[in-house]
Amino acid sequence: MKFKCLLYSWNDIQNLCKILAEKIKRSGFKPDVIVAIARGGWVPARILCDLLNVKELYSVKTEHWGIVATPDEKARITQPLNVNLEGKNVLVVDDVADTGETIELVAEHVRGFKPKEVKTAVIDYKKTTSKFVPDFYASEMKEWRWIVYPWSLLEDVRDLIKKIGIKDVKKAVEVLKEEYELDVSEEIVKEALSE
Repeated sequence: MKFKCLLYSWNDIQNLCKILAEKIKRSGFKPDVIVAIARGGWVPARILCDLLNVKELYSVKTEHWGIVATPDEKARITQPLNVNLEGKNVLVVDDVADTGETIELVAEHVRGFKPKEVKTAVIDYKKTTSKFVPDFYASEMKEWRWIVYPWSLLEDVRDLIKKIGIKDVKKAVEVLKEEYELDVSEEIVKEALSE
């Protein structure tokens, strides 16, 4: 199955998190706590803590996606929260709402801890595939693409190389660009192949 990719740089992420933080501030919602969805939500959640001056950061581990662009099964929580959120404003953060199942599941889990209010935020909201609309998002994708975030670059390149079955570095770079619109250097491909 061929699909298009969108590759973000660290600078892109910083800018998108600033957009997200501004939207949250303009809404009047002031989170006391941020709950990151592990693993993809860790980095944006930490950046949002900085931008929104939030000291309390917790994490919920979920599993949903297997090899690149392939859901394993129904989203499930593998490491739940164990903190007191009673009476607090909580912002649940993930990198993307692709199907929306993960962020919806975690938001429901957080509501079980009797917070004052729960809001959700993602960098990317995939409008065509997500059944759940987050309260805040920096980017709305109207055309589905697999997003390659800088914190999962090698993992995604490794998985794509497995899919295409090419071990030659130059050829892999060409095929990734032609078939997936993923423009990565030979160095990145070499590093991914060395694993």
